[in-house]
Amino acid sequence: MGAYDEDALFDLLAIDEVDRADCSRLLRRADDAEQVALAVAALRRSFGSFNQIPVDEPTQEPLVWLKAFFTLTPRVVAWSRRHDIPERVIRDTLADVGRHLAISRRVTGEFGLQTWRWLTYHFTVRIFALGRLQFALERASDEIVVDGVLAAGDWVLAVHIPESGPLLPALVDESLVAAKKFFAEHFPQHPVSVVTCDSWILDPFLLDRLSPDSNVGSFVRRFTPIDHSSDGHTDALYFVFRTRDLTRLDELPRNTSLQRAVLERLELGETWQVAWGYLTL
Repeated sequence: MGAYDEDALFDLLAIDEVDRADCSRLLRRADDAEQVALAVAALRRSFGSFNQIPVDEPTQEPLVWLKAFFTLTPRVVAWSRRHDIPERVIRDTLADVGRHLAISRRVTGEFGLQTWRWLTYHFTVRIFALGRLQFALERASDEIVVDGVLAAGDWVLAVHIPESGPLLPALVDESLVAAKKFFAEHFPQHPVSVVTCDSWILDPFLLDRLSPDSNVGSFVRRFTPIDHSSDGHTDALYFVFRTRDLTRLDELPRNTSLQRAVLERLELGETWQVAWGYLTL
């Protein structure tokens, strides 16, 4: 754990009290050392490459990856400080660990990390939390080329929305302004002028069902669609209700227009799409 004792480590990663005893037990396990070492090595190979070196997956055991994240936390912090990343950005970014442990407990009722693959972004230092939004610095793929705007291989910021409160337009504005300044200051060798988003919330099905004045409706309309999508049948169900169980549709709440839209499409037997869009900074 380098310079961190358990309490300091868990504080830095914003781990809830209910998960700390399980995390302590995980740190004391000895039978997973070989797998953890392989996961750490996979993350270190990609470290600082902004995903130009993809992360290998020597295992898909979530708690092995969690322990690898614990192991690499001092390295992530040291790298971030060498690049003059503000302490608040470091902490806000790493707080996703505790957030996703809490989500897994809420979904499954027990200790775990369903979204371990997502957190590989954080432990290869390719994503940063800047206010309400998170931004991953990466190369644009061949699939999202936009004539005159975006070419394959260009540096872009892939935006992500953590589960951390309302998606207020003013907060989104602040995050976009912060991102433009942050990446120009800290990574000028990778110039960016385009933000991309790939998400079920960009599925055109939502546009007719969410008011432009709603938080999500306002966010969606910031992006110009890119002609690329893929099936993400239960993605909307998971991110709105934290379940992928299609047998539970009748019991789920319909209090918001977003909840109603998600359930309506599934009840129609249609498939949610993960669609792409972009905006310029």
